[in-house]
Amino acid sequence: MAAVTVVAMLAAGLTGLQIRAAQADERRDSLAAQQATDREEVQRRAERQAARVERVQLVLSWATAAEQAGAAAAAADVALVVSAGKVADDAIRPALAVAVEQLRATVADPPADPSDDDVAALGALTSEVLAATTAVTDAQAAWQVLQDAAAAAATPSPESLRWPNAGAGPDCGGGPSYEPDDGGTVFHTSTPTVEGDGTNGNIPRSAMTALSWCTDSVGNQQWLRTDAAEAMVRLNAAFSAEFGENIAIDLSYRSYADQVAIRDALGSIAAPAGTSNHGWGRAIDTWEWAAYSFGTPRYEWLVANGPTYGWVSPSARSGGSNSEYWHFEYVG
Repeated sequence: MAAVTVVAMLAAGLTGLQIRAAQADERRDSLAAQQATDREEVQRRAERQAARVERVQLVLSWATAAEQAGAAAAAADVALVVSAGKVADDAIRPALAVAVEQLRATVADPPADPSDDDVAALGALTSEVLAATTAVTDAQAAWQVLQDAAAAAATPSPESLRWPNAGAGPDCGGGPSYEPDDGGTVFHTSTPTVEGDGTNGNIPRSAMTALSWCTDSVGNQQWLRTDAAEAMVRLNAAFSAEFGENIAIDLSYRSYADQVAIRDALGSIAAPAGTSNHGWGRAIDTWEWAAYSFGTPRYEWLVANGPTYGWVSPSARSGGSNSEYWHFEYVG
């Protein structure tokens, strides 16, 4: 009887061990399954977060591309205005106008959920407009060179006696303001290069616009940053309505190399190379004629009305401590 009891107890114990082992296996399997489920959920959350981040990045990329497109369209508008009737083949201008219209239509109807392809397509349209703007600007510059050569070959009028020897063209100032050459050193405005890196004195041509008046004696147009040029065009229109002549601009954009040369020639009168506002394409110097000096109607008009268009006189702002009555800067 005792032996039977012992065997029964051993059997019961073994059965209990087997049950507990099975239960432990079941718990491990359940835990493993839960861990697998948790990992899958974490993965799904990570994927959803990555998708949200990607969408935000695409929205930001589209916004940046749209801003660049707007700047390109504004530059094209200025180029179209100042080149009207001033290119040899006028077919080049309608091509730019069509490209600008397509660009603006694309920006005005943005995709609800922009893709990489949408951003790339907008960038391609912007590049097309920039290239077409450069083509129009170059065509206008070539036309202007021919016009200036013809003007130089003609018998000079009283207003153009300074042309082409000292730099002031016949459309620069007018009879009441013009002064003949004084025999001093002549500096020329700089022409921006296509490959400019955007630093002071190295502004790319795509970011600048040439004015349509006051080309100098070697054929250089007056170049300014596009927003400054657009404002100067409007300021000049108001000035012309008041005085019957263009603002007599002597110098505008100044490359880094030209800043070095002018600093070497003039010393501390000129800003150190790489610091001049001329190097940013947002400053002009009028001709140093008496009609533009302190207290004259032209100077006082520019001081009073220039800020409406974003152009100010540092001399006026300094209360007279700055003697450069000819210098004006664009502050937006």
